[in-house]
Amino acid sequence: MKKYILDLTDSQLKSYSKAFIKQDYRINQILDWICVKKAATFEEFTSIPKDLRQELDRKFLLRSLKIVKKRQSIVDGTVRYTFQSVDKKYFFAVFLPEKGKKSVCISSQIGCPMMCAFCFSGKVKYTRNLTRGEIIEQILQIENDTKEKVSGVLFMGMGEPTLNYNSVSSALSSIVSKKEFAIGKRHITLSTVGNVTAIKKFANDNFGIRLAVSLHATTEKQRKKIIPNSFNFSIEEILSASKYYLKKTKSRLTIEYILIREINASSADAHRLARLLKQHDLLNQNVQINLIPYNTIKGANFNVPTQESILKFKNLLKLSGIVANIRQAKGSDIGAACGQLGY
Repeated sequence: MKKYILDLTDSQLKSYSKAFIKQDYRINQILDWICVKKAATFEEFTSIPKDLRQELDRKFLLRSLKIVKKRQSIVDGTVRYTFQSVDKKYFFAVFLPEKGKKSVCISSQIGCPMMCAFCFSGKVKYTRNLTRGEIIEQILQIENDTKEKVSGVLFMGMGEPTLNYNSVSSALSSIVSKKEFAIGKRHITLSTVGNVTAIKKFANDNFGIRLAVSLHATTEKQRKKIIPNSFNFSIEEILSASKYYLKKTKSRLTIEYILIREINASSADAHRLARLLKQHDLLNQNVQINLIPYNTIKGANFNVPTQESILKFKNLLKLSGIVANIRQAKGSDIGAACGQLGY
């Protein structure tokens, strides 16, 4: 059975292929063809001798994913991809083109065990973690399809990335590697609903990427309603871990806050949120709040707040010295906006 080459780190590839690759520089050539030149077949590795290309083809699988569906927004150019894995499972990624910036929002799991009430992914039964290679290949496939170089990566697609720590951290090593994807760590964001243990581990491993914490509530009762499976960590513990991450990595922190009418979008919530951040010393230029007006999904009995109440919430935070932005929905006409990635 062929081994999926993207599942191997450069050192693993070197070890696995030492019987037929004698020169170390060949490994760098292979990585260059895969990650920089985006070759989709081994036959395209033209700087490598033909006999070695044939041996690579015998030993390795270069691609394991298929794009089975693609939809492009007529509003903002966002593209939603449906991928099929070799075991016939489906998951999603999104291409987000902006002026001077091309980002991808990628998945880390098939289905999601967190079951966030506002999120379509949470309604898809968790099947398994994606492998290191399946995470990386989403970027490669989108770059090949769009003919664009990806400059930013968001681990905000289907799944909770921190529950797939080994594959995600291994993929991150390749994404930031100068000889592989060479995407700056400040242009990579990893989202979590609040896995305190993993937040601290990512901090200690010091990838230096941006952390996005999906808080979405100012009281434990609210949070339990919105995120039923949230690791049993309190808001206090999550914010303390976030502060630790900020201090340890000297990176940036985003607090994600979905606004749902009559649930968590009142003036009282805005004041409580400001107090929580102040109590945890998170009122500084490296912390920002992303306010996300609820994007409607099938099967969720929630409502979008009025534009007036959204602006009021933002202004109350700003009066407390908080950097707050209202995230504009991208790809909502194709089911690609925040919370809409599901079957």
